[in-house]
Amino acid sequence: MRESRIEQARRRAAGAKRVVLASAVAGFLGLVVVVRAGHPGHAATTSGSTGTSGASRSSTQSSSDDDNFDFGSSSVTPSSSPLQTQTSVS
Repeated sequence: MRESRIEQARRRAAGAKRVVLASAVAGFLGLVVVVRAGHPGHAATTSGSTGTSGASRSSTQSSSDDDNFDFGSSSVTPSSSPLQTQTSVS
């Protein structure tokens, strides 16, 4: 017996859904590979060091990777002017 138009449409829709799902999975996995390869937290040079502790390695790496960026002073001081608040009652 011949397949109805509705059954043909359902079969085509199911095939299209499989293609979309496969494309989404492939795109996601490709994105994961690109992000992991470009992530600065996973440097390939850390495995080649010998005889140094993890703390000295990380401090050396962070001082060379900061690109001369400075957060400024680490102290927090109160403002020199008194806090001025305005209240109004209507």
